[in-house]
Amino acid sequence: MSQTQKNPTSKTDAKPSAKPAAKPASKTTAKTETPAPRRRQGLGASLAGSLVAGMQEHQAAIDEAGDSQTMVWTARPIDLTSIDPNPYQPRIRFIGIEELAQLIDEQGLQQPITVRPYGNRYQIVSGERRVRAHRHLGKTVILAHVKNITEEEMSALALAENLGREDLTDFELARSLLKHKSKFGSSVGTHAEFGLTKTVYYRLMAFENLPEAVNTLLEKKPELISGLTAENTVKVIKKRVEEGIEPDQVHKALISIVQKAITSNTPLKNLASTLEAKFNQSGLKITPQAIESNGVTMGQVKTTKTHFELKLKRTSFTEEQLKQIEEFVKNLKTA
Repeated sequence: MSQTQKNPTSKTDAKPSAKPAAKPASKTTAKTETPAPRRRQGLGASLAGSLVAGMQEHQAAIDEAGDSQTMVWTARPIDLTSIDPNPYQPRIRFIGIEELAQLIDEQGLQQPITVRPYGNRYQIVSGERRVRAHRHLGKTVILAHVKNITEEEMSALALAENLGREDLTDFELARSLLKHKSKFGSSVGTHAEFGLTKTVYYRLMAFENLPEAVNTLLEKKPELISGLTAENTVKVIKKRVEEGIEPDQVHKALISIVQKAITSNTPLKNLASTLEAKFNQSGLKITPQAIESNGVTMGQVKTTKTHFELKLKRTSFTEEQLKQIEEFVKNLKTA
């Protein structure tokens, strides 16, 4: 939706578009008759659609009348000092604010933000980058649509607005999904509700299983690792603990690696392999012991803190002997 009119209330809100006004769209080409394909399905998308439905109706009227100035029907200027951030905003970093500010300064605000009433103030529903750009320019007001929505809708819309954007990191998305799931229940926190595949969803959930200190560090540099890296790292942690290494020891090693990468501002190409190699170099790898009889290897045994693992070669035993071994172990437990 384009805007070419200055807000008469304040000169700081938006300048006229640098481009000439577009010709009125005909009935056969009006964008309301050929809606853009939806990028995702589920709660987030449906809520987002419901919020903009009213705006689309007004835009249809604008297209029909050929009057782009009708934008004022759906938006009003709001003082920036009375607008607070969306508490469910997934983004930790806001990139490109200066560039966006320059664009707004040159062309005006092309799309009003959306806010909801919150006491005697407003909370951003969508458009925080535009708000930041306005503040960067020293503006005092911004055009906004005012909608009454619930906390759950706020959270879902914040996710819907950012899902699929390349500059949103896996950590930021996972953090927002986990917050939504924790506050509003698992029924709205599953992969299907936000149009994510099971693979992507469970990779993102792997961040929850990293040490809390690691997630705290990632808030400083959320782009440091991906969901796949988090998933592989959790597997290494589990493997090392099963081998008998103290969880606290594994966690400290992981925290050290992440802290070093952040401090030195170097990328972590393969965190899982780095963590595993750290223990191998420390001589903490537990090597299975061979089971031999008359010089012939029949299997191996490995003892860890939590398991006694016995692996036998099937070719070294008859089916009857294997059954006897199984019964022997069962009898030991009941003896």
